[in-house]
Amino acid sequence: MLIKVNGEEIDLSRYGSYHERRFDLTRSYVRRLGGGRVVELGGHPWAMTARLLRDPNVKLVASVSAEEVTAWPDELPVTRREYEIVLPDGTAHRFFNYSANIERTLFEIGTRADLVLACEIIEHMTRSPHVMLLNANAWLEIGGHLLITTPNGAQFQNPLHVRAKMPAFRYSTYSRHNYVFTMEGLTDLVACCGFEVESAEYHSPYGRRGLARLYPIASRLPGTYFQGKFGQSLYVVARKTAELKAAMRVPAVYSPSASWEHIDQSE
Repeated sequence: MLIKVNGEEIDLSRYGSYHERRFDLTRSYVRRLGGGRVVELGGHPWAMTARLLRDPNVKLVASVSAEEVTAWPDELPVTRREYEIVLPDGTAHRFFNYSANIERTLFEIGTRADLVLACEIIEHMTRSPHVMLLNANAWLEIGGHLLITTPNGAQFQNPLHVRAKMPAFRYSTYSRHNYVFTMEGLTDLVACCGFEVESAEYHSPYGRRGLARLYPIASRLPGTYFQGKFGQSLYVVARKTAELKAAMRVPAVYSPSASWEHIDQSE
């Protein structure tokens, strides 16, 4: 797939082919949730964005994707810029992209949404993913939905494929996976930020090699234990139930430090 983003041609063939099953699965969730006004977090390289723009039931009201990815300071100014994406059929779509450090700064986008998509982004956060969720809370209507997808941190790894437990160094710390969640840790974090979890499911949208090709069979065995051990990805759908400016408590995946920002520790 070739698209143009602000006049620059981007070839998504390789990336899109690898993630195609995940994209299709995510789009099925979007349809199930009714589409509507959508905010997409972490749009770059715009492969999922292009698919959202083709959906007649989706109105992309904003994306949040930081432009300063090679030299990421702790604080980024919040900037808004109109983006244009031209799809392979020649149709042009415009929306506003916000560049910001979404886990450091609370900011407004000037509109409300029915659905916030946080697909394959929370595992890249380095310090305060609850701030990202508080931003999503602020942008959603009461009753609006948050969809998070992320690798399953509890999955069983192929014992014949030996590699370092930590991901490789990157030129930008945000280009690597910095934390992988279990389902229990992720749903607890979401619940701290004004959401009620409606569904928490395991999926395996990527191809496997070697011994791991048997894992999808194991994931279908009765009981959540096998899903948790052999499912590749976590898909969590949560509904906004309260307006919050701070998380209600320290999430279970955080160190119980008194220095956290935007967390209510009054009790």
